[in-house]
Amino acid sequence: MAFMRGSSDVHPHEILLFSYWHTILQLLKLGISWESVMNFSEEEIQLILGIEMAIQQREEDEQAKQAANSRLATSMRSL
Repeated sequence: MAFMRGSSDVHPHEILLFSYWHTILQLLKLGISWESVMNFSEEEIQLILGIEMAIQQREEDEQAKQAANSRLATSMRSL
């Protein structure tokens, strides 16, 4: 698949197929049933994926904050 190899010879049809299946797989990985996914509107899919991305970002921010606090506590103990 040229799209995955980063080739410049990517056809628009291939880009659309990749995007479509990537989105479907993301929704299935979230635990949403196939039947539900097939009945969602484009707006509903965008909303679900947007919320999931926001949740992931919040978790990553929290992990980064905890790691920074841990490093600070470690450096303070060494003083």
